[in-house]
Amino acid sequence: MSPFLILLFLSVESISLSHADNVDLSSGNTTHLHFYLHDTLSGPNPTAIPVVQGSTRYKGSGPFGFGTIIVIDDVLTEGPSLTTDAIGRAQGFYTMASLTGSELLLSINILLTEGEFNGSTVAVLGRDNLFDSVRELPVIGGSGKFRMARGYTLFKTYSANASTGDVVLEVDLYVTDISPNIDELIPSRNDTTSNGDTPSSSSSTSASDGNKCLHLDIVMIFVVSCFIAKYLLVII
Repeated sequence: MSPFLILLFLSVESISLSHADNVDLSSGNTTHLHFYLHDTLSGPNPTAIPVVQGSTRYKGSGPFGFGTIIVIDDVLTEGPSLTTDAIGRAQGFYTMASLTGSELLLSINILLTEGEFNGSTVAVLGRDNLFDSVRELPVIGGSGKFRMARGYTLFKTYSANASTGDVVLEVDLYVTDISPNIDELIPSRNDTTSNGDTPSSSSSTSASDGNKCLHLDIVMIFVVSCFIAKYLLVII
């Protein structure tokens, strides 16, 4: 390997390592949300539609078959009945991902439409074994109040209609958001925050200090790199 490539590699690695700990992932506010998800396949206004029909040749694969893809825009309510207040939607899809028909690959965005989290979303992606009494799926992100969220979701089958395929799920969502830490690192657009306010002096100071640290790191990397390059040229 040439001295130039070694020097370039060391410089990039030094910059990455020096700024890898800017975000404190251990802090954040954890929110617990409890609601019900109505996955409705029957009736005049279904919220779950099969768009790809999989193979049904496997024994025990169920009515849809291995590989079936179902797109959903399910209603989320405060209680187990559809007559209770709606608090959002579950939008995405699930795929029959096992030959036995009991396991799904679930990929949904939980959109909240009421209360303090109105307009915020939580992304859930994972394996859902229908035969388990409680299924845990990871939270992989979010937006709005839940920007850069992490956490997990617990699904329990509240009721299931074998003839129609309609299912009501009881959902416990535990989500931790670290957006306050992330916001400090994201430059504001047109010198304003997302709420239209002028950035606080503390935020400006943090950004200024971060720039100074970055400049010092670059200088140190340059000096060290010069010594390394000189050494490599001598031994090569």
